[in-house]
Amino acid sequence: MSGDARRSAAAAGIPAAALFDRIHALVGPKLSRVEETIQDHLRSQFDPIDDAGRYLGQGTGKRLRPTLVLLSSGLVGYEGEHDVTLGAVFEFVHTATLVHDDIIDEAETRRGLPSANRVYGNQFTVLLGDYLYIHAMNMALAAREIRVIDVLAEATERMIEGEILGHHLRHRPDVTEAQHLAIVERKTAWLFAACCRVPAILGHRGAAAEEALAGYGMALGLAFQLVDDLLDVTADEKTLGKPVGQDLCEGHLTLPWIDLLQCGAPPEREAVLAALATGRFETMPFAELRAALERTGCLARTRALAGHYAERARGLVEGFAPGPYRDVLLELPLTILDRDR
Repeated sequence: MSGDARRSAAAAGIPAAALFDRIHALVGPKLSRVEETIQDHLRSQFDPIDDAGRYLGQGTGKRLRPTLVLLSSGLVGYEGEHDVTLGAVFEFVHTATLVHDDIIDEAETRRGLPSANRVYGNQFTVLLGDYLYIHAMNMALAAREIRVIDVLAEATERMIEGEILGHHLRHRPDVTEAQHLAIVERKTAWLFAACCRVPAILGHRGAAAEEALAGYGMALGLAFQLVDDLLDVTADEKTLGKPVGQDLCEGHLTLPWIDLLQCGAPPEREAVLAALATGRFETMPFAELRAALERTGCLARTRALAGHYAERARGLVEGFAPGPYRDVLLELPLTILDRDR
């Protein structure tokens, strides 16, 4: 399909609720088993771990990564049960990353609840994140497929690289678009790519299918995080589940803010730099900076780049045989572009 045709298809995306119904019809039973696996493996014979596991289990999130594993499994015709276990594995790795992120960012909330570091303290929460990483690797051994472990280990390594790079550039006023996208690719998109690649390994579909699905996940992850960048400055705070403008106040220059530092008026640039340094919107109200992002086209440019990656993802999955799994994977990038949380 040509780029123009894909753009026309994107304009005709189905409503999110309808897509979620289709996803549930395809993978609902397996996704329920993933949830049971997650909850089972959050339990422990040691009370401190068990208590923290129960607390983490309250904030279930979107479960997008397990859903990607199951949809990709359906696309390649994998009929075993390892996709259920690995769906839980990827959610554990993701949760471990969030736990460590919240410590680094000194976050107060996560998914509408007090963050684990606020409830249990930084030292215990660091160990809890480490525990989740190692427990995930042990769970993945059940697949008895060394290449799955390779993919999981590489994705985890790239995620930690992204964490280190993000920490190194925190509060820096000279972060470039390329640097930000390098962080996004490592912290978010690489795990999406692994979620989509692993089912092709399990199904023995060959290198071409692996690369296409991994590329789909990578592009989807980039689109997903760029939409997150937008939601941080445009979403309703109650819907988002955390304060708006939090990225900048935590010292992270995301793409809209990077652009505003290039094209904004001097008072706007000064206000961004002040918030980056102090963690507060003091020299100019957030609402005025939000209006400046819209007026200068910074938000539109980030939206366009997210759309570019969504289109790329759609193009990579089009080569698979037509069917309900491919249809859903074609629609998913459009839903990600339209999400509000």
